[in-house]
Amino acid sequence: MSKKTVSLKCTSAFMVKGEMITKGKIVHGVPESDALNLIRRGKAVKVESEDDGAEAPALKDLNVAELRDTAEAYGIEGAANMKKADLIEAIEKAESEED
Repeated sequence: MSKKTVSLKCTSAFMVKGEMITKGKIVHGVPESDALNLIRRGKAVKVESEDDGAEAPALKDLNVAELRDTAEAYGIEGAANMKKADLIEAIEKAESEED
């Protein structure tokens, strides 16, 4: 079973592993523990959806920027230079190692 993730809308700019996340950006696939930290600090708000509580979108349905954000949330090194297929493989590996 995969780690629960949520979607966040950033309320202020902040840095994550050397990358600037700008105000208003919606980031999908944020691990719940990281999301709660950002929300508590006032850096983001949870994006509510009609099917709240449903699984995160399939990795193949995310664009490269969203996959890079997800990979960086998992602490995957070199995500900024990976192609989509490599990002998906690295994220799936990171998810399987957390189970």
